[in-house]
Amino acid sequence: MIQALSEPTERVSIGFLVVFSLANASAFLAVLPVLTILIPAQVSRIDVGQTAANLAIVLPAGAVGAFIGNPLGGALSDRTTSRFGRRRPWILLGSLATGAGLALLANSYSIVWLAVGWFLVQFFGNILFSAYTAILPDYVPVQQRGTTQAILGLTSPVFMILGAYYLGQVQDFRAGYYPIILTLIVLNFAFLAAYHEPSLPRGSLPSIHLRDFVASFWIKPKNHPEFSAAWLAWLLIWAGYGLGTGGFIYLYLQNIVGYETLFSGHAVKEGVSYIQILSTACGVPILMFAAILSDRFDRRKIFVVGGVVMVMVGLIMLIASSNWTVVAIAGTLIGVGFSIFYRLGLALISQILPSSTSRGKDLGVINIASTLPQIITPGIGAAILGAFAATSPTGYQLIFGAGFLFSLGGIWMMRKIWSVR
Repeated sequence: MIQALSEPTERVSIGFLVVFSLANASAFLAVLPVLTILIPAQVSRIDVGQTAANLAIVLPAGAVGAFIGNPLGGALSDRTTSRFGRRRPWILLGSLATGAGLALLANSYSIVWLAVGWFLVQFFGNILFSAYTAILPDYVPVQQRGTTQAILGLTSPVFMILGAYYLGQVQDFRAGYYPIILTLIVLNFAFLAAYHEPSLPRGSLPSIHLRDFVASFWIKPKNHPEFSAAWLAWLLIWAGYGLGTGGFIYLYLQNIVGYETLFSGHAVKEGVSYIQILSTACGVPILMFAAILSDRFDRRKIFVVGGVVMVMVGLIMLIASSNWTVVAIAGTLIGVGFSIFYRLGLALISQILPSSTSRGKDLGVINIASTLPQIITPGIGAAILGAFAATSPTGYQLIFGAGFLFSLGGIWMMRKIWSVR
């Protein structure tokens, strides 16, 4: 068996997990706080009256980049025969190019350039994500995957707390972007120096033509029913989450909760930052506990479903009340629940991948299910708000209600995954 394609059995060290988690967290830092804080704030500053419509341009542009970048990066890294390994060259490219895209965003003052910059960040950032996601089944044994995801889920939120707090205070957007770029480059280079992987010998995989390469992204549901069910569940739950967060929660705080009126002198982005910080502070210990139990009892699905239920409860609370305290609690539930779903969901999916020769590509196909909603949901939300006005509670209630129904559909699809408890 070729070493690069074999199922890992040797337990990984704490040192590896620390370096891996720090580098992984820097990749999340380069995307998530930018998505939830900087992008909406920049769009609002350009034209506050057209924020929802302009977000429906900028956010899908990034989602298209993620849609292409993740599966493409995963598939290319699967077949990379560099002496430095399969994933490491793409980590190098992804970190440098993502940093360049963030620099473009830092100096963008129009919707067009924001859309271009966000596309580049998402495209190359997802090439980076695809390499890191593939390292889990490449290098970490099954019995450590829940704990590994918990450690990843520990460092990423810590970065999110620090990033959200800092970004909530800065007035100059460049002062927000440049520290993120520096952190991204330094930590990824540190991981590249520490991580060594077996190379894939030339000729190990049969040559493939472009047409067959493109066709390989279609995984037949009949041949892999559990993987297909997981893909559809992932799609629906990400759609539900997307309708309850992102630019919509920013607009909800701005137009319905009246955050800047309630807290004179404080910007809406500070409210979003507060919810993120609260979600992280509550979510880290809960995720760690759930992940340890998941490995201990070899159970994944019950925890994944539990996380989605928390998201649904948060969405119901947003529908029921626009009181700031209720909204903060609801946002926290959504953040904590989604963290559990996402981290342990990846551990679950890593156990039902179709082939050891295409782990990166298969996980990239799963990522398509998370990026499609990012393309579609901003337009859905903008259309609803356009019909009811951005200052009408009814529009937001419909958006959050749709998120609840999508999430419920995702739980329904989870029933069809039977080989992983």
